[in-house]
Amino acid sequence: MKKYILMPVLAALSLSGSVAQAQDFDNKPVVNVSNSKENLNFTIGARFMMDGAYYHSDFTPVKSGAAITDARIRTSMSYEDWYFYADFDFSKGKFSQKNIFLQYSQEGAKGTHRFKAGYYNNPASMANNTSRGSLHFISRSAAANAFSPSRELGLSYIFYNNHFFANQGVFAENKYNDQPSGYQGMSFGGRWVWRPINNEDRTFHVGAAFRYANIATGVVENNVLKTELDLGSSLETYVDATQDFLSAKLPWAKNVFDVGAEFLYKTDNFFTRGEYMYKHVTKERDDQALFEANLGSIDSWGSLEAWQKGNPLGENSFHGAYIEAGYKIFGDPYQYSNSDALLKGLNGRALEVVARYSYTGLNDLVEGEKYIPGRDQYYPNGILADYPATSLSVGGGNMHSATLGVNYSFNKFAQVMLSYTYNRLDRDKFQYDKNFHVLQARLMFQF
Repeated sequence: MKKYILMPVLAALSLSGSVAQAQDFDNKPVVNVSNSKENLNFTIGARFMMDGAYYHSDFTPVKSGAAITDARIRTSMSYEDWYFYADFDFSKGKFSQKNIFLQYSQEGAKGTHRFKAGYYNNPASMANNTSRGSLHFISRSAAANAFSPSRELGLSYIFYNNHFFANQGVFAENKYNDQPSGYQGMSFGGRWVWRPINNEDRTFHVGAAFRYANIATGVVENNVLKTELDLGSSLETYVDATQDFLSAKLPWAKNVFDVGAEFLYKTDNFFTRGEYMYKHVTKERDDQALFEANLGSIDSWGSLEAWQKGNPLGENSFHGAYIEAGYKIFGDPYQYSNSDALLKGLNGRALEVVARYSYTGLNDLVEGEKYIPGRDQYYPNGILADYPATSLSVGGGNMHSATLGVNYSFNKFAQVMLSYTYNRLDRDKFQYDKNFHVLQARLMFQF
């Protein structure tokens, strides 16, 4: 009788979400409703994270305090070879849609084939495809935050067996098509992994990632569509997740190329993994229309060629990387997912220590140009001038980060995390801010 009362309630929760990172359950949900006659299974779970952080900086203050950084309801339904998953967040006091997708799986002679459609992470990143509940750090690295693609609406094909993993798909630029102007651009992303060693005792994998994105949405200025790409990261924290210190805006961005390489090695009590990420951005704009729009104004130029020299447009390249390691003092062995090519989180009572180094490079400076703080702009030889009107230099900042942490899992549902991160910033805009110290803790439970 209880089962028949519970089923409508759970179904209503799931349907209400449709009206309104592997990115799936981090552990097996405890609430399961099964219908063996129909080969149907429905689950519901939740996850909550509460963080506290203390920050110390050289000059510009960062807001210490506590915050709810994650609060989710998660549902799934499986039927024969079909699987549906939905994930909704309420951590900031308002509804936010996370992952929602449909997946079909088929076992083949050489491995498993999966076809996936919906809203989920672009596959071209190991870090961003690892759920926050399975991370061994309070935050992903700054490099992953700045350069890895996030959730997108798309279609994917996945193949895996014991030694190979391939995940590739096509995606839309905007899941709601509600951009101020322009049509939606498209992207392609993929991640490919080879596992020369993969058994119960140890796993070693190497992989590569690639993504191409065409940016087609933006805002209209002077009757010209202006696109933009924003890159940035927090100080590897969520309590004050400002990206003011490490960020870059790239107006007129058109084509984005991401290339990455990764490795992962794990035994029962030890793991290490890392990624290198390279991003190249080309730009495009309608110079003729912008030149004509300025004719007769104080900003008018004598010729199109003069306008183009005064408003140069160039390409930009950035890169970053991280490497992390963990040692389990006691607890169940570290687990690896063949279907996602990812390291899983702690399971059951366990204690581990972890360490990470990351580098994020968002400076792409033209040799000889100097930054003038009063105008927040770079100039040739550091001399103030009205020509050229803009600079090709991008001073988003370079940052080195080092983290030490300890994690204790009471059981498969509750965990506490404590870490210290030192960030060393090099950004002309924040010339008095070099050192950032972050001491933070997290209480997490999930079921």
